[in-house]
Amino acid sequence: MLCWGNASFGQLGLGGIDEEIVLEPRKSDFFINKKVRDVGCGLRHTVFVLHDGTVYTCGCNDLGQLGHEKSRKKPGPYI
Repeated sequence: MLCWGNASFGQLGLGGIDEEIVLEPRKSDFFINKKVRDVGCGLRHTVFVLHDGTVYTCGCNDLGQLGHEKSRKKPGPYI
């Protein structure tokens, strides 16, 4: 999967990168050997649905929108 755009809250799922804005598409290592079925983008968070039905989220979690306890810069499982 290729990701670019605002990364200030980890919403691209690229991990601990220094850039707040990613101008050119970058491959996310998290999705190697995973098939993504759908992506939902919020202002500060992102939701990924894989082909097997599992859901991963990353980004800002100030309102609990990620479905787990804290913010993440890499996708984590939605519980």
